[in-house]
Amino acid sequence: AVVLRVSRSSGINAEYGGEKIYRAVVLRVSPDTKFIIPEEEKWQIKKDPSVSKVECTASCLKTIKGLLVNGDEASKTLPRWIIFNFDFVTDIDNRDTDKTIFIKWCPDGSSIKNRMVFTTSTKGLTDFLNINSTTVQADALEDLDEIIPKLQSGNLK
Repeated sequence: AVVLRVSRSSGINAEYGGEKIYRAVVLRVSPDTKFIIPEEEKWQIKKDPSVSKVECTASCLKTIKGLLVNGDEASKTLPRWIIFNFDFVTDIDNRDTDKTIFIKWCPDGSSIKNRMVFTTSTKGLTDFLNINSTTVQADALEDLDEIIPKLQSGNLK
């Protein structure tokens, strides 16, 4: 099982057996709207040590985007929280670095009820997990595409 470890200094780390092996962890509201639950296993993406960290980040982002737009209509319009560890190289000093981003994915096609439950649940989730990482609101795939260039240029802190 995925364990979300919370530290006041470093924020959230997605771990399995004490090891930081997840690139992305995706959560959603349960069908009965009473709980925040992890998405199916295919949404929980592990780091791939056989490729570079930057390549792994790009591959994971591509996979997440594919999952967000594929599936039935109900799944495609469901809001989700994505805790994503981005590895990137900075433009200014060509330095390898990483940053965990908390992405609030609420696609334009979401119902008003789903949007309301998502919005009100976000506060409880961020308080419970003590999220102090950068938060990005994403309503379209283009919003996700903008994250890495903003990180590289230093425009997303």
